[in-house]
Amino acid sequence: MKIILTVIFGFVAGVVGGMGMGGGTFLIPLLGFLDYEQRVMQAMNLISFLPMACVALAFHFKNKLVRTKGVLWIIIPAALLSVPGALLTGMAGPKALKICFGVFFLAIGGAEIFGSAKKMKDKNKNKKA
Repeated sequence: MKIILTVIFGFVAGVVGGMGMGGGTFLIPLLGFLDYEQRVMQAMNLISFLPMACVALAFHFKNKLVRTKGVLWIIIPAALLSVPGALLTGMAGPKALKICFGVFFLAIGGAEIFGSAKKMKDKNKNKKA
């Protein structure tokens, strides 16, 4: 049953990742329900990210939704800092990883909520003008 649910959760993460939302946002918490160790969940997420990203990127390129200007300013630091990040993750315990992921998840959620509220406020202000 655990394998079947893992496949279903992977499918859901793929659909969400293809929409540009980030499949790991759903995959890691869903895998947590199946009692995988935190490091295993993060490894599964990273491995599953590659094919999801390739497929999504192909569709976004096809639909002319990708802007490549300035992309190296994101790729280079991300690639360079992934090695120290992986080493740091290897040294951290499962509890610390869960706490860090939870805090990160809450911060992203808060940014989305406040960003949406600001956009709605600006949109309403423009309608009145």
